[in-house]
Amino acid sequence: MSEHADPAHGRPSRRYEVGDTHLEGRSAVVVVVSSSAASGTAEDRCGPLLRDWLRGRGLDVTLRVIPDGPEVLELLRNLTSASGPAAPRFVITTGGTGLNSDDVTPESTARVLERESPGIMHALWSAGLRKTPTAVMSRGVAGHAGQTFVVNLPGSRGGVKDGMTVLDPLLDHISAQLEDVHGHGEDRSVTRSAQGEVVPAAVPDSPGHGVRADVSGHDAADAAGTVGARVPAASSSADAAAVDDAAPGAEPSAGEVLLALVTTDPLDAAEAQRAVQNPRCGAVVGFSGVIRDHDGGKDGVTALEYSAHPSAGEVMRDVVGGIASAHPDVRLWAAHRIGALAVGDSALEVAVAAGHRREAFEACAQLVDLIKERVPIWKRQSFEDGQHNWVGLDA
Repeated sequence: MSEHADPAHGRPSRRYEVGDTHLEGRSAVVVVVSSSAASGTAEDRCGPLLRDWLRGRGLDVTLRVIPDGPEVLELLRNLTSASGPAAPRFVITTGGTGLNSDDVTPESTARVLERESPGIMHALWSAGLRKTPTAVMSRGVAGHAGQTFVVNLPGSRGGVKDGMTVLDPLLDHISAQLEDVHGHGEDRSVTRSAQGEVVPAAVPDSPGHGVRADVSGHDAADAAGTVGARVPAASSSADAAAVDDAAPGAEPSAGEVLLALVTTDPLDAAEAQRAVQNPRCGAVVGFSGVIRDHDGGKDGVTALEYSAHPSAGEVMRDVVGGIASAHPDVRLWAAHRIGALAVGDSALEVAVAAGHRREAFEACAQLVDLIKERVPIWKRQSFEDGQHNWVGLDA
């Protein structure tokens, strides 16, 4: 039951507008619910991702980190009881949605909402299920209190990225409806990835990776950018004609996919880069995702064991083919290793050759990021103290 008695909550009278103009000048609060992050014993990797995305959409963003438990309800009450300019338009939480005894974010949120928006949660579960069956274990809720919209996301980067993908094309429309604006959102256009998913418009691309990276296995892809707009359907064409040789007005052919593989065999960066070399390519960029001896703020990683969903190979081919379609004049090589790996082993090798360095860097960064985001691979980490954990099952 909501703690708000008045569903109208002081809304202005109706007005009719069109356009994407209902985010600037509004504010948002990102709430990270994590006892370990609040105590400083673990790194918060989700809050900054959400903050930067929302800032890119024109919102004034505040980031809060609080422990699991009663503080969640107290903060949500304070945030949703504000009115006027002090009221945040969005409150997005991450964490505390599971089955642990102190996971109370959904219950706390439900107590302050006036009306729930179950369709948004169904969309979030659907997006997560494409990668892992554990996505449905998130018990998050979404809805509004007055002119503040609240939504619970899981505490993993994968879950947060799914949330950004689902919410990104809806933010302005949600904001407009909370202000009782009608006739809004009919002319919306969005950016989609090679697989047809909405790409969050405000996640900034980082520079391409041309050096061997110090990362822990599949986390190699965390810093790369995303595929841009209007990418054609995935393709794995074996031959790509140079754009300069194409007939005037002709559509450029897809880039060349030399390898897209999930394998138990060791990976060799030099082999990958040799494979993509070609006389017409003046730039070769390589990325290596290497097992490191620490992860998530904990030292003493001794080994990792990667597992893959049966669809992993097919998804890998689709991802690489999509990048080939987005970059017509590149040559691509990508392989992810599964099985038992030691510190220093390479878990992910990507090599890209192109006519010029900028396209090679961009294609490599985008490909690494999409492999991390889309290919269903998980890892079991072993530590010196005998403990182990799974990474990626909730991503």
